[in-house]
Amino acid sequence: MNIQLIGRWLQQALLAAVLAAAWVTASADPTVKKVNLETGVKLQYVELGPRDAPAIIFLHGATDSSHSWSATTPFLSDGYRTLALDQRGHGDSEKPAFGYSIAQYADDVIAFMDKLRIRQAVLVGHSMGSFIAHQVASAYPDRVSKLVLIGSAKTGVANPVITSLWQDPIGLASFQDPIDPAFIEAWQTGPNPIDPAFFAKVLSETAKVPALVWKGIFRMLLSDEHSYFLEDITAPVLVIWGELDALFARADQDALLAALPPGARFIAFPNAGHNTHWERPQAVAEAIRAFIMN
Repeated sequence: MNIQLIGRWLQQALLAAVLAAAWVTASADPTVKKVNLETGVKLQYVELGPRDAPAIIFLHGATDSSHSWSATTPFLSDGYRTLALDQRGHGDSEKPAFGYSIAQYADDVIAFMDKLRIRQAVLVGHSMGSFIAHQVASAYPDRVSKLVLIGSAKTGVANPVITSLWQDPIGLASFQDPIDPAFIEAWQTGPNPIDPAFFAKVLSETAKVPALVWKGIFRMLLSDEHSYFLEDITAPVLVIWGELDALFARADQDALLAALPPGARFIAFPNAGHNTHWERPQAVAEAIRAFIMN
C-alpha cells in the first residue's frame, strides 16, 4: 500500500470538497451595493461571503468591472468576504471627467476600506487593477495582508501593445462615444473560448466605459511610472500569469519578480491568456486560497 499516494488522494478529495462547498455557499445571488467615498466618487461593488470573515478585495483590469470576478469569487466566498469593485469610470460606478491616476485609484481602495471599516484585506488585482493593488500595498503596507497580482507587470510605461493601442485608435480625436462594438470585442477576446453568457456580459460592461475614461486610463498606463515603489511592499506576494498573455510577456514577469522584495511566489498557467481568471476561474481561486492559507 502506497501511503504517500493515498495521502495525496485524500488531500485532493478534501480540496475538491472545499471548492464544491464554496460553490454551493455562493449559489445565492450576490449582494450589489453602492458606497459614497471620501475621495468624491460613488462606487458600486459586489459582495459575497460572511461579513465577519477575512476580506478579499478584487480590482479589475482596464474597461472591465466587478463582473470580471464573478466566476472566481464563488469558489472563495465560503470562508472569505469577497468584495469586487466597479472602480471609478467603470461598470455602474461614477465616471468623473478626471481622477484617472494609479495613486487616485489606490486612494479609492483605501477610502472604500475605511468606509466599510475593513482594517486589513487581501488584495487581488488583474492587469490595471494589479498596478493599483501594488500601489496600495506599497503606500499603505499596514492595510494589505497579502497581495495577488494577475496578468501583471512592473509597469505599463513603454509597453508596446498599450502604446500601439494609444496611437491608434484610443489616442485619436476620432475615438469617441459610442465605442465601436467590434473594437470592444477584439479588445476583450483572448486565445481561449470562455462561457458565452459570461463573455456577453463582459462586452456589455465594457460598452459602459466612455471614451474619456479609455483615454484617461491609457494615459495613466503609459505615463504613471510607479515601479520604484515595489520594493516598499511588505505583504507576501503571489504573481499569476498565463503563458499566452499577449499584453505582458514572460520578460515582464521576470522584471516584476526582480523588482519585488525576495520571496514572491510565481505561478504560470500553460495555454492561458491575459485573463487567466476568466479562462481558469476555479484553478485561480484554488491558487489564491492556498496562498492565503499558507
